[in-house]
Amino acid sequence: MSACAIRAVVFDMDGLLLDTERLSFKAYRRTSQAFGLPVDEALFMSLVGLNHAAGSVRLAEGMTGIADASLFDRHWQSEFAGLLDEGIPVKPGVTLLLDRLEAAGICYAIATSTRTETALKHLGAADLARRFDIVVGGDQIRHGKPAPDIYLEAAARLGTPPGFCAAFEDSENGVRAAMAAGMTTVQIPDLKQPTADFLRLGHLVAPDLISGAAMIALPLAESRPHSR
Repeated sequence: MSACAIRAVVFDMDGLLLDTERLSFKAYRRTSQAFGLPVDEALFMSLVGLNHAAGSVRLAEGMTGIADASLFDRHWQSEFAGLLDEGIPVKPGVTLLLDRLEAAGICYAIATSTRTETALKHLGAADLARRFDIVVGGDQIRHGKPAPDIYLEAAARLGTPPGFCAAFEDSENGVRAAMAAGMTTVQIPDLKQPTADFLRLGHLVAPDLISGAAMIALPLAESRPHSR
């Protein structure tokens, strides 16, 4: 799709804009050790991109006969919150890309599986909340990723048909959701690289946000200083 055809951009948040997935995995690893369990990396990866409700179900399934999933989850979230209190790192290229989208008059939004209140808190801690007027959290839609609901809602709030939106994602669940919504989809892998089978979906894959933007010909010209 050409740059002139893309009128809006929808971003995932965790693992794409905010470098939080590594912190989450660190907290997950600590929790596994506290419960005397081996670190089940495959289970963790299967949770990435899911909203809280779907993630709770998946965690319970993965821990059947092993541990109390509810207790594990509470301990995990406590560990994660402690790590977030130490600071939330922003991924490379985020501020630059947002500046240049604004300079080009291209609107953008966030579609995250994280609960809206939590997402806004994390964006605020990372000094990004003021950059996003539209944040669609996982608690605002009925079916979470990989269903397309959250991306369709983001497109509706942007006032742009999904076919004229680009989506940036890191997780497989997120990529499936964006593609099901009919958006031009760019994956920026975080903790997990896409398999050959997954690449057959036909989406684009880039090493970072700026490279991904260039792949779909989003404007990358020098922007005016940000004054918002």
